[in-house]
Amino acid sequence: MISKKNIFRTGSFFAAIVCLITIISCNQGSKDTIPAVNDNSMSTEKSGSPTSAPAPKMDSAAANMNTNTADSNPASAHVVTIENMKFNPATITVKKGNQVTFTNKDVVAHNATETHNAWASPMLQTGQSWTFTPEKTSDYYCTVHLVMKGKIIVK
Repeated sequence: MISKKNIFRTGSFFAAIVCLITIISCNQGSKDTIPAVNDNSMSTEKSGSPTSAPAPKMDSAAANMNTNTADSNPASAHVVTIENMKFNPATITVKKGNQVTFTNKDVVAHNATETHNAWASPMLQTGQSWTFTPEKTSDYYCTVHLVMKGKIIVK
């Protein structure tokens, strides 16, 4: 026989689930949400190198992209570490011609994509890096985890 106590417990359980779903989805559709454009989805192949993403609209910044982390002039290299679901530092200032390296130290794969798709890294697995030379100031985000955002200021 079902008692009132069991019905209350079941009702509380479902109410808690509804609250969790509401909290999780509360940011969807807000004016600050970046659209989920995921042209850089991970391939199903197991490989030691980053998956290659479809090339974004090519411009001079895209032409300077590479996956080398070695730089002959370390003073012109800047590192953005991806860890704990954040870009660190979230805002970085570089001189024109400097390189920026994204290094994933998180336990899940991430990427970095300019908000207008002027440039995009491949999907970076744990321990992988990607280096490029930004041409202009730009905001970026991870297409897999939309709460992850950053900015590169080029002076």
